[in-house]
Amino acid sequence: MAFALVVLLLAAVIGEAGADSVPPPPPTLLTSARPNGFETTPLPPIAANTAAVVLTPHRDQQRVIRTDPKYGWQFAVVCYGYFRTEHLSQPELRFRIYAQQTEDLPTAQKVCRLLLRLQELAWMKLRLQVNLQGERVLNVWLCRQGNAGGEQWRNHLYIYSIQEIQHPIDWLREVAHEFSHAIVPGITGYTAPEPWANGYVGERLFLTWLEPLVGIGQLTPEDVCGASLEDIRQFVRQRCIPLRNVWLNGGLPEHDFQRTDAVGMGTLIGLVLYVDSVYGSSMLRATFARLSEPEPKALWKAFTEAVRESERLEINVPQGGGHVWLPAASWRVQTDDPEAVLQLGKARWQARQSNWRLAETGWYRLRGKSPVQLSR
Repeated sequence: MAFALVVLLLAAVIGEAGADSVPPPPPTLLTSARPNGFETTPLPPIAANTAAVVLTPHRDQQRVIRTDPKYGWQFAVVCYGYFRTEHLSQPELRFRIYAQQTEDLPTAQKVCRLLLRLQELAWMKLRLQVNLQGERVLNVWLCRQGNAGGEQWRNHLYIYSIQEIQHPIDWLREVAHEFSHAIVPGITGYTAPEPWANGYVGERLFLTWLEPLVGIGQLTPEDVCGASLEDIRQFVRQRCIPLRNVWLNGGLPEHDFQRTDAVGMGTLIGLVLYVDSVYGSSMLRATFARLSEPEPKALWKAFTEAVRESERLEINVPQGGGHVWLPAASWRVQTDDPEAVLQLGKARWQARQSNWRLAETGWYRLRGKSPVQLSR
């Protein structure tokens, strides 16, 4: 009888210890489609040879309280994001998403899914990955404390007062903005709306890229925190296209580009959107690769260097035409639009000509209904 009682007491102690035991850590590489102790949600890829998976510990593995490194706040649930480029054999851990209350787990999962989509786009368009002082994994803390907004600190993203974020488009913008601080090359020196521009730059870029993918159904509302196509289109139409059109309609707005206030940052954002839209993401990637200093004039210099060094350009302007920056050179011309015209003052070059010999470096006006390919 006494022996049986001891056995029961030991079983109770062991059971209690097991309840408080630390759950297994997530694998660094996802070598199994269904690792023990986790639920997996693979995402349909949008880029060639990539893979993205959301990994969520089972409920009985969500018991351990995690503490964030900056404030010491406690977080009760977590999920993980895995991403694979074409250079990897297996998806690797990229995101840890923490939330403070059990009921916040679905929010953590939708943020993880969005971050994987943003990482996939950043890789597909610009070959960018998270790499903060050698850290490839980004920790994201969804907080119920703090003032509404977000912050990047080391390899941590904080999103504060998540209970106050009501609309899906606001979730999309906030996550895209903070993630951009961690992945988009930084340009600083601004007095408003914040010192570093990469949050707003990436926010506008990402929503511009997401709009057509949501429009054709390649991405679903689940991929973008529930944001509707109408809301994304409205944001792009109101917050992105006007900034791009400043450059498209007039070339370099030198005075505004030199400003350090919100107007100056908007002009910088417009340059990034202009390069991506008119010259393509490959040119924007080449521009970022040549960025030598974290200041606006360095971005303009990097863009012009990238264009000068290119042996081939593919330029796409709206049907009403727009300004393009070209170096002096002899260019072979290809386009499906026989009416395409390049103009500088009274000088004109037509698509019917086999070569455009440009004696001046600078801003030209291009009109055409199809992309124009120029090669040296």
